[in-house]
Amino acid sequence: MNQKVVVSQLRKLLEHLTYQVKGLSNSHLKTLGFERQLFKNHYSTLNGYLEECVQTLNRIEHNTLHLSSTQWQLEHLVEQCQAIQKVIYTLPAGKRQVLTPQEELAGYERRLLKMVADLEHQVATATGFQEQQQLLSTLEMTQQRLNRCQTAQKDYSWKKSVT
Repeated sequence: MNQKVVVSQLRKLLEHLTYQVKGLSNSHLKTLGFERQLFKNHYSTLNGYLEECVQTLNRIEHNTLHLSSTQWQLEHLVEQCQAIQKVIYTLPAGKRQVLTPQEELAGYERRLLKMVADLEHQVATATGFQEQQQLLSTLEMTQQRLNRCQTAQKDYSWKKSVT
């Protein structure tokens, strides 16, 4: 694979990880549990580790002379990114950004609307009667869930405006 393509993909991955770390309510962590040889320094935040990864990527991008060294650095950078990602996904829920009930309900509504649209399409393209009946049943239950979700959103908005 072309080195420029790999560097571009790694840059996108680091941008995504940076976005995920910004979503954490507390990026100061006491122990991250990274292997000693994975990073040059020990940092108190995930941002420090991400910055080291960005610096490594910048060095790789500007160093085109030593191909074997560059290959090792790319593999090492991928391992670092995977380790950071693993830490992000294993954080307890309290460390992650907390959604308000309104945001959570809006997310449910978006997913339910997509499910309803998908089910309606499946019903329209179903070939067998039994398959169509099963899909219609599932569609009806999903629409009921959507209605309850929308009602909960209205109730929450109303309660919020009263208080």
